[in-house]
Amino acid sequence: MDDLTVRKAVFPWWLAGLVLGLVQVLAVALEGPLGVSTQFVVVEGVAAKQVMPEYAESHPLLSQEKYHTLGYGFWLDAGLVAGAFVAAVVTLRWRPRATTVWWKLNRGRSDYLGRFVFGFVGGFLILLGARLAHGCTSGQFAGGWALLSLSVVPFTIMMFLGGLLTAWLVYPRTPEIQR
Repeated sequence: MDDLTVRKAVFPWWLAGLVLGLVQVLAVALEGPLGVSTQFVVVEGVAAKQVMPEYAESHPLLSQEKYHTLGYGFWLDAGLVAGAFVAAVVTLRWRPRATTVWWKLNRGRSDYLGRFVFGFVGGFLILLGARLAHGCTSGQFAGGWALLSLSVVPFTIMMFLGGLLTAWLVYPRTPEIQR
């Protein structure tokens, strides 16, 4: 396999989606919909309360009690990172790299600085959008379906169309996928 080939996924997409859906339904039954982006604000609130307590108390968002303690959501996020790492190591897919197959094919093999800047700006915009919308798209999507919300149907359609358009614009060339 050369460095411009993508390895076949360990699990088929439908099995991974089914497991994620079942976890989301279980989470809704036990606690509430899973969410990731809110924990950035929670960590900020906890840190602000320790470092600048008067600022945290006067801030309209950080002064709310739910932003003063690390709850299950924080540990969910920590578990997502740890679980992804363990899964990558166990399936022999983890290897440190400065860029991806998709980036190499579309932007060049040695554009590491461009990849870093592009990833940083993209991550910043995603987090900013998630906070402005009071939640991330994955939380709205997965949580909405688990709660059987009618508004999630047009949201899901538009989210996937937006994702397809973005992928086509950013990565017009597709690497070969190992069969």
